[in-house]
Amino acid sequence: EKLPVIYYIHGAGWVFGSPHTHDKLVRELAVRTNSVVVFPDYDLSPEAKYPTAIEQNYDVLQQLKDVAEDKNL
Repeated sequence: EKLPVIYYIHGAGWVFGSPHTHDKLVRELAVRTNSVVVFPDYDLSPEAKYPTAIEQNYDVLQQLKDVAEDKNL
């Protein structure tokens, strides 16, 4: 059976947040929804300039699309 995927992009205007700051939240989300949660760790502003974070998220989505069938997602 295929599992649903939740692609979680944290808020904070591309400036704050990481898998560490949201670990408990995304784990709970995965368990409660019986889903695979993908949480990309993208470069934050102001060090990373626009549109770096958007491009990195797009790349992760492309990789996810490429492996989804093999991973039963």
